[in-house]
Amino acid sequence: MNQQRYSAYRSLVTELDEWRSARALEAEAHEGLCDAAEGLLLARGGDEAEEPLAHASTTVLGMLALDELDEQNASWLLDAMLSCGPQLPQALGRAA
Repeated sequence: MNQQRYSAYRSLVTELDEWRSARALEAEAHEGLCDAAEGLLLARGGDEAEEPLAHASTTVLGMLALDELDEQNASWLLDAMLSCGPQLPQALGRAA
């Protein structure tokens, strides 16, 4: 973890809290995304980041499929998640 990743994590959690307060995000999705962000923050390498990133991706894609999230916010959310984690190999970063 470094200061840049921690700042990205705090910004993301603050935004997710605002979405939850505005009822734009269900409690289960909020909790899952916050847990994934924390997992990414604490990951030391790409291997440790795979599981939380997969969980976040699944949640975001599910919300997108149900029209609970638009493409722009889905893209922002995944980028914000990636910012919380360690540097990933180029191919893995694009797959998410």
